Amino acid sequence: MNSRKSNPGLKSLSLILCVASLALAQTQKKTVEWTPRPIGSNNERVAPGIRLYPQIEQIQIENVVIDGASITLGQSFPANDDWLKTLIIRVRNVSPQRVISIQMTLILPEMDHASPDIVYCYGCARADKEKGVGPGEIVELKLLGGGFYDWVKSRTEEKGGIALMAKAQIRETLVTLPDGTRWLSGCVKTADAKNACPRPAP
Repeated sequence: MNSRKSNPGLKSLSLILCVASLALAQTQKKTVEWTPRPIGSNNERVAPGIRLYPQIEQIQIENVVIDGASITLGQSFPANDDWLKTLIIRVRNVSPQRVISIQMTLILPEMDHASPDIVYCYGCARADKEKGVGPGEIVELKLLGGGFYDWVKSRTEEKGGIALMAKAQIRETLVTLPDGTRWLSGCVKTADAKNACPRPAP
C-alpha cells in the first residue's frame, strides 16, 4: 500500500508564497493628491448662493488618515484594495461661525471623465447636519454610507476594478452655512505645510 508523505520543503514554499501574496495585497502604492488645476483658480462661473474661492481659508485640513495611519497628500503610501473605504479626512472649522456640512469630492484620474464622484462628508447625515460644526471644532469626513462604496467599486470595473486605481484627487470642497450660502474651492487650508494645495500663481 502506497502512502504519500508530505514534503516539508513544499509546505514551507507554499506558506512563503501565501504570505508574500498577502503582503503584496497590503503594500500596493497609492496616492491622494490635489488636482493640478484646482476649482476656483480658473475663472469658473458658479450658481447663485455659491461663493467661489481660490482656497477655502475658513476650514483647515488637520490630517488625512488611511487604515488609521496618517498620510501626506501627494506622497505614495502602502494600502490594501479597499483603501478608499478607510480614508478619513479630519478638518477643523477655523472660522468664527457655525457651518452645517463639509463635503469633499475625490475623483480617480486614471478613469479620466468616467470617474465616479467619491464623496466624503460630515453633515450629510441628518443627525450630523442638525449638530453642525462649531468654531474650532474638528470633525471627520467619511465616505458616504448606504451602499455608496459598492456603487463606486462597480463604476471602476470597466477599468479593471478599484484595486488597480493608484491615485485619487481632491476635486472640490463644498461648505454649507446655516443661511444656505455655500463656499466652494478646489483648495483648502492645511495645518501641515506638506499637505498644502499647490495653487497656481494668479
